[in-house]
Parts: sequence; structure tokens; C-alpha cells
Amino acid sequence: MDRQELDAKVEDMAKTLLSYCSARTSNHFEAEDLAQDIILEIYKSADNIRNIDAVYGFMWAVAGNVYKQWCKNKAKDKECELTDHLPDVAELLDADDSSLQLLRRELTLLSEKYRKAVVLYYIENKSCSEISDCLSISENMVKYLLFKSRQILKEGMSMERNYGKQSYHPKELSLLFWGNGANRYYHLCDSRISQNILFACYNDKLSAEQISLEIGVSLPYMEDKLAELCEYEFLKKDGNRYYTNIVIFTKDFASEVNVKTADLRKNIADMLIAAISEQEKAVRNIGFYGAEMNHNAFSWQMVSFILYRAVVENLQNKIEIVYPKDKFGTECFIWGSENDAQNSWRSEFGFGISNVVNSNGDYVQFMDFPINGEMVHHYCFNRQNVTNVFLDIAKGHTAHFSDNDKALAADMVRKGYVISNDKGLFVNAPVFTEAQYQALKNIFAETVEKIADEAETLMETVTKILKNHMPGHLKKFAKDMAYFRLFEDAISAPVAILYDRKYLLPYDKKDILPTTYVILK
Repeated sequence: MDRQELDAKVEDMAKTLLSYCSARTSNHFEAEDLAQDIILEIYKSADNIRNIDAVYGFMWAVAGNVYKQWCKNKAKDKECELTDHLPDVAELLDADDSSLQLLRRELTLLSEKYRKAVVLYYIENKSCSEISDCLSISENMVKYLLFKSRQILKEGMSMERNYGKQSYHPKELSLLFWGNGANRYYHLCDSRISQNILFACYNDKLSAEQISLEIGVSLPYMEDKLAELCEYEFLKKDGNRYYTNIVIFTKDFASEVNVKTADLRKNIADMLIAAISEQEKAVRNIGFYGAEMNHNAFSWQMVSFILYRAVVENLQNKIEIVYPKDKFGTECFIWGSENDAQNSWRSEFGFGISNVVNSNGDYVQFMDFPINGEMVHHYCFNRQNVTNVFLDIAKGHTAHFSDNDKALAADMVRKGYVISNDKGLFVNAPVFTEAQYQALKNIFAETVEKIADEAETLMETVTKILKNHMPGHLKKFAKDMAYFRLFEDAISAPVAILYDRKYLLPYDKKDILPTTYVILK
């Protein structure tokens, strides 16, 4: 690799590298010094780079090695005699003595098998025989664990340990799912501890003790989270070190994307306005149920229809995404997104997208935005009886309704999903026959193609940016993940632009559902 290529690569990753250093040092000055040391070592070792494709992996390997050496150089020697007796737990918590404080710190970093033996022996005053029974291990193993624990504690007390930035400035992570099956993962990142574990291990392989220091959480409170994340394969282990196994859209990544794709997002918004305004009369003349809806509802419906056709149907088929299988055999992608109001599209535009189908092939399409209130797709998803009743009402087939069906219909009326009047029950959403739906697709075919092309250009830009913000073992997913990022860049962002321009207004509960429509086979 020549010097000019290397300069360009270093410049591309400089901001990410500084973030890496900031998360591992106590102040901005130390972060800058560490970053300079890493960059210097990269240039000194540049002759070892095999080819241009290996450069980022090489840089992160150098960064890890320089950081380890930096920690060793910064460490100060501290000595403290560790006897076979530990104070009573109350004394340990109340003592001001620096040695006891160091000892308490190290106890929080002991892994479970050692920590249990130490607590049972020194604090609960149990014998080796009693501990053997409690832990279902031999007495010799108990003695080994106690001996090894003393060594680990003594060594730890002689080290300087610095808490990471996440210990006082925790990250917030949203977990996202797209696939051909049930989402079994929505609960995994409810815990702030789990979120910060994933962030801590994203660009570096860390031991449990290092994670504990980085996020400022004692091992006893995070071991179950480590086990759970490993069970669901969000974390992997290399020896005794953990690394994150899902892509995370970080704040720095989102900031760069927002700057470099702003014009493309605006272009999509402009194309939507032009096409919908030009074709409004032709669309209403198709004669589908709900064609007389007001202008705001019409705009929401057509924006949803066009974006779904362009990004979800057209582009996904064009680029032929290959879904990996999770541990349950489900074809899906799971990824995280760092929550930051200034660098991602506002939460009210983070949409939910889904469809539900009956046995005849009739279906309801949803694209819910929180700005419009209740997420309707939650009501129908994985509730086949609800789906069947809703679609039967759309077809006018209600004579066979059981008491349970009538109760569901009444609940839909209360929620505003169904209208009840003296003429019967009617869904509060547009309803298309297959022929009418095909006519709608034909009307917007050219616009859908243009927006799909614009989204593909946007995706290529995002792919290049993402490769500079993700660890090497996940780079094979860069293009696919850039596609899923389009849900923000090519759907949420243009909708937010249209909302800010007041082209789209909040949903009025008296109107037809704004982003839900029915297609009857």
C-alpha cells in the first residue's frame, strides 16, 4: 500500500479511532495522546499490511496492542499484604483504609466460581467441607479456588484500574429485527447493562473483568446478562474474552450518514410530493373503497404505499438479500442502534411495518408511525382470529360471525379500526380489489423505480461509511445492514421531511386510518 492510500484510510477512521480512545481513557487529553500513539504505530508497521482489504482489520489490531501497552506503562505498583482472613462484610463496607477499598474493588471483579468460594469461606465462615456441599465440588477444588482467589486478589490490588467512560456516561441501545418469523429478541436489550455490554465489546475483545470496569457494573450484577447475550449469540467468546456479534449503528456512524445522504433524502421527499400531486385524480378514479378520503389521509396512504413498494419490495428483490439463520432456524437480521435524538430520525418516525394474511390470501398492509398514535399492526400481528374478522368485515362477509367474532368486531369499533352504522360494519381503511391494487401499482410504477434507484445510491454510500465504523468480523454484513438502514434513511427521513414541511399532518382520529390498507384477492 502506498503512502497516499494509507493517509486516506487513516483519515477515514480518525474520528472512530478517537471515540475508541475516549472510551478507554479518563480525559480528552489522554485520548488524543493514545490516538496519536496508535496512528504512529500504524505508519511504522504499514509494511506489514497484506492488501487494501485488510487495512482496517490491521489498524484495529494495532490499536488493541498499543492500548494494552499504554495500560501497562500507566500502571503504578501498589503493594498490600493479603492474609488468610478477610474482615467482616460490615467492616469491609465501612472501612476507610485504602487497602480494604482496593480489596473490595477486586472482589467485585472476581468471576463467579472464585467469588462464591471467597464469600462462603471468609464472610460466611463456612468450612471447606461445607462449601464443598454448597457448590457440589470436591474439597480439593474448594481449596484450589481459595488459593487461586488469593493470588488473583493480590495481583489485582497491585494494579491501577480505571473505570471506562460508559461507567458514568452509559449508552442507550435499541434492538431492531427484520425477518421471516417471530421476533424472540425484543426483551434482550431492555436492560441498560446488556446495552452497555454490547457497546463495550463492539470494537474490542474484553474479558468479563474489563467489561465490568468499562461499564462500571460489578460482575455479580452482570454475569447473568453475559450468559444471556451469549445464549442468543449476541456475544461470542474468544478464550475468556467477549466480542459483540451484531452490527450496531453508532452515533458517530449516524452523524456521518446524515451529513453525506441529506440531499438524497430530500430528493426522495420531493419525488413523493410531485408524483402524488400529479396522480391524485387518477388514483381516486380507480374507485376503491375509501377513495373519497381527505387530502391528508390520502397523502399518508400514498406515501406509505410508494415507499413500501420502492424500498421493501422493489429494492430488496433487486439486491437479493440473503438472510442468515439464527439459533432457532429463523431467517432474520438483528441489529442495534445507538439512541441519540440529534443524530437519528426522531422517535416518532421510527415506524413499524408488517402485514397479516388470511387463508384466502387477502391481507392487510401496515406501516405505522408513532406520530399518528397507536401502532395498529400490534393489534393484528400473530392474532389470526383478529385478522380473519377484520378481513371478513372488509369483504362484507359478517353473517356467519360467532359471538366471539362479534366481540372482536365491537372492540375494533371502539378502537376506531372499524366503523359501525345502520348499514353494517365497515373497515376504517382503504380496501383494494386485486385489479384496483394492480392499477395503483401501474400509476406509480415509474416513481417507485426512481425512488428505488435513489435508495440504492443511498445504500451504496451508507455501505462505505458503515465499513469504517464496524469490526472486521461483521464487515461481510455491511451491504445488507446498509439496506436495513434505509428504513431510516429512505423511509423515516423522507416522511420526517414531509411532516416538517406540513405536507403530512398528524392523524385525526375522525379520519380513515392513515397508513393501513387492505388488498382482497
